[in-house]
Amino acid sequence: MGKKINELKPKFILTVELGRLAKWLRILGYDAVVYKSVNLHAIIRLAKKQRRTFVTRSKKKIKSTQLYAKMLIKSENYLEQLREMKDHVKLNEEYIFTRCLICNNLLINISKKKIIRFIPEFVICNNNDFKICRKCGKIYWKGTHYKEMKNELGKLFPQKK
Repeated sequence: MGKKINELKPKFILTVELGRLAKWLRILGYDAVVYKSVNLHAIIRLAKKQRRTFVTRSKKKIKSTQLYAKMLIKSENYLEQLREMKDHVKLNEEYIFTRCLICNNLLINISKKKIIRFIPEFVICNNNDFKICRKCGKIYWKGTHYKEMKNELGKLFPQKK
């Protein structure tokens, strides 16, 4: 097996207005955190300590003279934002859909038997592979949302033939 999932680089810390971009980075398997009630100095400190790239749309916040990895995003659209990051993120089938879209934790496989009472019957009948987030309890499976997200990723990151 290649790299461990938690070794996937780089890691990101995003300002609150980039929450949707954070979700898509998580879909790709990247560690992407958003702190809603943390001031800029604390975010910079966390970025440096955790070796994260600071991502923001704010020109004012990006002007800090401190040395740390940072990136200014120009677009308001999350798909365009992801395009702006294409030099920093890649589509790797091994890592996609390995993180919780809500809280960023790594997902673990869980048997259908353990979650059967929490999932709609048609989902149970049509799926065998389930993952769960140990932190927030969200359960994931490869349904229509999965296919739509995968299709969107295919447009953003066309595979070389």
